Amino acid sequence: MTNVAEFIEARLQIETLISQIAQSAEQRPREESTQRLDEATQSLETLKTMADSENEVQARVIVRLTSELNALGKRVAKVKAAKKVLRKKQPTA
Repeated sequence: MTNVAEFIEARLQIETLISQIAQSAEQRPREESTQRLDEATQSLETLKTMADSENEVQARVIVRLTSELNALGKRVAKVKAAKKVLRKKQPTA
């Protein structure tokens, strides 16, 4: 069992990652968003083990964060990977 302060700290860390993922999904290549999504998912698994099964607030937090990460995962999957700019070769005469 962990205390409430540790649970809140872990929750805040995940929420920060969620906001970073949302921003990076719009502005940056998919690899960065995917990396943050993986980190947030691992943190969520840790948070699940910290949660007290009889605490309704903690259970709701877990459900909400899981839902947000699932939605962001779908959004990140839709983002195209960064494209490389290819220049046309000049014909040699």
